[in-house]
Amino acid sequence: MIALAAVGALPVLADDGLRLGGFGTFGYVRDNRGDIAPARDISQLPKSGFRTGAGGLVDTRIGVQLEYAFSPTIDLVGQLVLRDQYRGDIDSFTDLAYVAIKPSPHWALRAGRINYDAFLMADHRNVGYAYQWVRPPAEFYGWIPIFSLDGLDAAYTLSKDDVQWRFKAQLGTSENNIPIQTGFNFHGRDMLGASVSRQSGPWRLKAAFARFTSARDVPAFAALQGGLDQVIAANLALVSAEAAELRRNITFRNARISYTTLGAAYDDGVWLGQAELGRSTATADVIPHSSMAYLSIGRRFGNWTPSATRSTSRPAKAYRPAANNWGAFNASVRDPAIFTLNSTRIEQDTISLGLRWDFRSDAALKLQWDSTVIKPSGYGLWWRDTAINLTTQRINQLSATLDFVF
Repeated sequence: MIALAAVGALPVLADDGLRLGGFGTFGYVRDNRGDIAPARDISQLPKSGFRTGAGGLVDTRIGVQLEYAFSPTIDLVGQLVLRDQYRGDIDSFTDLAYVAIKPSPHWALRAGRINYDAFLMADHRNVGYAYQWVRPPAEFYGWIPIFSLDGLDAAYTLSKDDVQWRFKAQLGTSENNIPIQTGFNFHGRDMLGASVSRQSGPWRLKAAFARFTSARDVPAFAALQGGLDQVIAANLALVSAEAAELRRNITFRNARISYTTLGAAYDDGVWLGQAELGRSTATADVIPHSSMAYLSIGRRFGNWTPSATRSTSRPAKAYRPAANNWGAFNASVRDPAIFTLNSTRIEQDTISLGLRWDFRSDAALKLQWDSTVIKPSGYGLWWRDTAINLTTQRINQLSATLDFVF
């Protein structure tokens, strides 16, 4: 797709079968803390310690999409999104690259790199112009950096009067790079998903379920896992039993993760609202799993739209203390293992106030204030000084963005 656009852009764009479009956001965020660094999602890594000195990169991104219609029933789609993330290469920037086939008015099939359909905003999570906020609520969208999967899906659409139903099933694999210490190339295999959505008048409803298995372990955990293996082999009764349980829960490889969501959106041209509920589970405690939700309400006054949002996340696992004295292994194995398990817990609440100004039909300015309270050992979405892990902290962020489409 890139070669096609570069080599023959102007002549080829005259062809009615080819469409080029895109979207972008230029943003900046500042906060009031020197010991906590915000991120849009966990695939980002602060560039300057815990300060937002690189705050212009948190929300800034550019997306380009190229579509070519071979026929009324076959389309090729490619989309590149340049954004701040731990690993920056052509594979990481490619969000979509698929062939779509529509054998009938009701059926649509896609194969290749397709969007991950586990959320209400699966089709436009990166398109800032398409939603009211500066960024999707982090409690709901920040913990899982999966934007797309390599595989196929099938959708069946049924319309009657002003009601449209869509049923979709997906399967495939996904790779994402997460900055866990020296880096972790997360590979999700056996990804299965199903969703059902209903569109009627100003209402859009969606329910989705997704499940996948982690195919790899975190390289940075290898030394810690080796230490736990030594304690297990020492046959120290309760100590070895606790070490075995910790070892099982500090293993990404073959861990199964599932995700269930319910979402609703309303927009009658004046009032708009959106809410989602989610529940994630995992067979290993080191993988973030929680109950999360948000509710957002806004009202349009001409080109101006103020809004308010409340979002929350509660961990599915309680804070884990040490159960036994490991003697000489306390500092070298037990305490790092306990810290690692607790470090991925997400427990926080955010109140957001925003204002959007649609100064053009294809561009909008947004201003947003977020106040987040993070509970003890609930910092799984933040880069922070570990000295504050066991305390409740508040961080205030002020963000501004220019969102546009073309």
